[in-house]
Amino acid sequence: MTCGKEFKKLYNTPGKLIDNMKNVYDQCLEDDVAYGKDWYRIANLFSLALSDKYNVCEMKVAGVIAALSPQKEWVHNKALAEEFVRTDGRTSRHTSMQTRKARNILKNGSDRKDIDNFLGGLKTTNFFNNIYNPDSRDHVTVDRHHIYLSIGWDAQSCTPKQYEFIKENTIIFANELDVIPSELQSTLWLCWKRIKKDAKKEKD
Repeated sequence: MTCGKEFKKLYNTPGKLIDNMKNVYDQCLEDDVAYGKDWYRIANLFSLALSDKYNVCEMKVAGVIAALSPQKEWVHNKALAEEFVRTDGRTSRHTSMQTRKARNILKNGSDRKDIDNFLGGLKTTNFFNNIYNPDSRDHVTVDRHHIYLSIGWDAQSCTPKQYEFIKENTIIFANELDVIPSELQSTLWLCWKRIKKDAKKEKD
């Protein structure tokens, strides 16, 4: 569900997205900000560690991690990626489509353009670039959580145009805060998950 009609309203009031992000950012704890600032750097160190351990190009490892990320929590994502790299792509516990992407990356990826093409999706290509280059100011991983906290409802997914709209406004807000966009996204992601978890506890 991409909620096209509701998105059309947001195109005319882009400040609404930034207001929504600000609302979440204002609820961030010090730990959210500190961990969010380092999240992709830690992910990058993980990909470097796998690269050294299994003698595989770090760029390919980052691509494999991204390919095996959809619908997986980070801990599970890391475990799947290590198993995949360790077995040279022979073992995968993800869908056939994501496994095929990961194998193409591992076997045929020669540069970042190749890996972006093999990944295909905007979320996974941005995730790959955020892991591979945590200092990039051009990439933002817009997952379901970031869509929700940005637009104000659970759209679950978005079109390429909608993705770029959220990404563009995330970069604008990051520039206002003078932080790297991926750092802002990971900080908001951590804060949002904590807020939702706390709300669930109170409900239960």
